[in-house]
Amino acid sequence: MSAKFWPKLKCTKQARDDTFLEMSRYTRQVNIPGRTSQELYDVVSQDLDRFLTKASLGKFQIERNPADKEFRIQSTLFSATLCCSDAQMELHAQLSLLAMPFKSKFDESITRWLSKTFNLSQSP
Repeated sequence: MSAKFWPKLKCTKQARDDTFLEMSRYTRQVNIPGRTSQELYDVVSQDLDRFLTKASLGKFQIERNPADKEFRIQSTLFSATLCCSDAQMELHAQLSLLAMPFKSKFDESITRWLSKTFNLSQSP
């Protein structure tokens, strides 16, 4: 086919905002009574590498920010920010198209870790 049948696609703000091109969002907020932001940050920091390796999420980079009690995680399958505050953790993630079908598995893994680590039996 000649080029006139295939329109050129322009990269515009509108195209980037298109829901078909956007990554799937995942947000979760968990209350953990009686724990300070520092305690939560320390526990997460200790378990994060092991958790991501067990979850088979491929290669990833973790940026730790102890001052803000925050983690930024980047991989080809997702990007996420985890914030620890007094008695609460909040996770904001964007999943790639390849990771979207495993969203429930990701959520189940987090629930198991929370239950085991903090004796919580809370659903998302």
